Amino acid sequence: MIQKITLILTFLSLVGCNRTSTLLPTPIPEDHLPTVVALTAAAIMEAMPTEVAPIFPITPTTIPSPTLTPMPAPTITHTPTPGPIAPSPEIQILAPGPMSKVVSPIILKSYIRPGAHGKILVELLGEDGRLLARDLIVRESILVEGAYVRLEIPFETHAAAELGRLQISTKDEFGRPLETKSVHILLLSIGENDINPGDSPYARSVIFYPRKKDIIIGGTMPLIGEIQAFNDLSVIMELLDEEGKTLGLRNLSTTPGNREIFETTITYKVNEQTPARLIIRQADKRFEGNVYLHSQEVLLNP
Repeated sequence: MIQKITLILTFLSLVGCNRTSTLLPTPIPEDHLPTVVALTAAAIMEAMPTEVAPIFPITPTTIPSPTLTPMPAPTITHTPTPGPIAPSPEIQILAPGPMSKVVSPIILKSYIRPGAHGKILVELLGEDGRLLARDLIVRESILVEGAYVRLEIPFETHAAAELGRLQISTKDEFGRPLETKSVHILLLSIGENDINPGDSPYARSVIFYPRKKDIIIGGTMPLIGEIQAFNDLSVIMELLDEEGKTLGLRNLSTTPGNREIFETTITYKVNEQTPARLIIRQADKRFEGNVYLHSQEVLLNP
């Protein structure tokens, strides 16, 4: 018992010694407090760096300068005005071509725009002008190039060889000539064919003005066109009424073989509006008749 009391007293003594040995902070007198605050603030300001780095570093973004693309200097483009284009012929002989050597029968290959009622006349003339063959065929066609015609033409010749003319012609509803196309060939009694290339795909004569069914007034018709003369004979330009009467006529001199632009006029006389057919034709130097003919409708007024 006495030992327990002694231990308790000893423990209380040690606790008291520990509390006595703890040093408490000395309070700052009130009159010195402002001075301490000021000195502390000054020390903090001196310790801080001049520039404070941001919490998150910012990487500056470089904006590229706009690139100027040089523009080409404007250029003036001169677009040429296309001239009139020669149309395809109304009658095109594909074979035989000029001065082909042929034996009977001739194999005609052609494109033809039929005449009135679809009629097409094919003829073969001998050197003395005699008629060796004649075929009147009927074809209807709405194609631009016309109807394709393949025809066998038998013939007989008394000589070993002679010059011939193979011709194709059409007429309108009044019986006036519409188109004529011909080719000179050498007719052989015996031997083998020697076929030359056929026609050009361009018409031999073209009328630029007046156009089809244009109305003409004043008694003078201007005429502009292009022609490739077959020979050195005059090219005849003629106006025919529906009865075949000549209303106006003009002769034109040209150079054979060359395509030439022509400008001329035809004087005519009518008392009222008159449908007419303008015809351009050239005679054959070796055979009777026209070596070619082209026509177009016009309306003539006083």
